[in-house]
Amino acid sequence: TTVITVVGQIGALLGGTTIGYLSSVTGRRLTMMCAAVAGAAIVPAYVLPRDLSLIASVFFEQFFVGGIWGPIPVHLIELSPPALRSLIVGLTYQLGNLASSASATIQGVIGERYPLPPGANGTKRFAYGKVIGIFMGAVWVYLLLFLFLGPEMSQQEREVEAEAAMQFERLRAQGVSLAEIGASRAKGQDLAELEMEFGHRNAKGDHEKGLVVERVEG
Repeated sequence: TTVITVVGQIGALLGGTTIGYLSSVTGRRLTMMCAAVAGAAIVPAYVLPRDLSLIASVFFEQFFVGGIWGPIPVHLIELSPPALRSLIVGLTYQLGNLASSASATIQGVIGERYPLPPGANGTKRFAYGKVIGIFMGAVWVYLLLFLFLGPEMSQQEREVEAEAAMQFERLRAQGVSLAEIGASRAKGQDLAELEMEFGHRNAKGDHEKGLVVERVEG
């Protein structure tokens, strides 16, 4: 069990990294929809084996699970208004945890509908693997449906966001405080205008300093 768990976590790590990177090239929705289809196709191999052959299916199932949950935070950030990005991503995850909090109880109730022959000592047994397969299949279909119907930030919009981030970093490098940037944006001033304004101000200050130095040296 420990080996299978470790292999699954490694698969999720590699899947989140690999598919997350690909989503920046091929698009978030398309990449995650392909991962959802592949993950759903592996579900039978994930719940039916009863030996160490399960290791391979666990690795690839978790690979595609990570491939969905890896890009999702970035996808949500891209779709959210800048002022609400942290709130929406965090709130979405916590609402998801709330919605899934009853999963174990629901699985237990459904599992009782699929009894197995009693154990050697008469212990009742149930086919929880079948229930997990039903749950996973439903989740993959749910994800595929909402990804198919949902919006996505275009590459052009990403480039605009990237340029705004670079402007922000250039302003910080020029010594502009976060308070000044926030105040200017609250007034509706564009970051490019703000960068130009502070650039002229810094150039003027450097020029005045040069004059002072020349006078002192003279």
